[in-house]
Amino acid sequence: MVSKADLCLANNLDWYRAVLGAFGLRGEVGDGLWTCGDRVPPYHSNAITLSPTKTRAQYAAIARLATRLNRGFSVKDSFAALDLSPLGFNLLFDARWIWREPADRTEDPAPWTGVTDPTTLRAWEAAWRDNGSPTDQPVFAAPLLADSSVGLFAAWQSDRIVAGCAANRSGSVVGLSNFFTASDTAATDYAAAIEAAAGFAPGLPVVGYESGATLDLAERLGFQPVGELRVWLRDDA
Repeated sequence: MVSKADLCLANNLDWYRAVLGAFGLRGEVGDGLWTCGDRVPPYHSNAITLSPTKTRAQYAAIARLATRLNRGFSVKDSFAALDLSPLGFNLLFDARWIWREPADRTEDPAPWTGVTDPTTLRAWEAAWRDNGSPTDQPVFAAPLLADSSVGLFAAWQSDRIVAGCAANRSGSVVGLSNFFTASDTAATDYAAAIEAAAGFAPGLPVVGYESGATLDLAERLGFQPVGELRVWLRDDA
């Protein structure tokens, strides 16, 4: 039986395929893992576990990947089932897969617009970086805009993007990720992000993963935790 956590994971993996595919990168599946042997964009992992039970094979495959890459990388432990510290990894953060059933709109948040051209994408990514995701490397390539399963959304204030999020449609769910806000009205903006994702795929549950204060906010806005995950980082840079 496919669990809600499994559906969240599958959606997240489809998001990875879209983001990496925009750079011409591909991953492979084996030993209970999805892996990519190339340099992936910042904030993305080179390995994602796909099973909570194949831990021995996963551990061995991650050890081989570490030798192959010979540099720092992260692993998304989708079921919080591994201890990767013996391989030189440190726990980066704990999080929860989250699920929100389809709901009728109860309010009309300020409208968010879709990101549809490379110039707006650059402005969106700059705002995303400035509001919690600093990096000097590109993360979202222009070909992502041609992927019909993906939507990027922005809230504008005059000529400046002040909040945004990403959505990706995957089977029977739609993912919400990469939320950011430049204002002190995070609850209002997160509610608008939920509406943007839900509007991108009407009638589907909205899923994702969050941690910390954003997880608390998501729960207040109707999400329920449906599973645990961890992200491990081996910093050999």
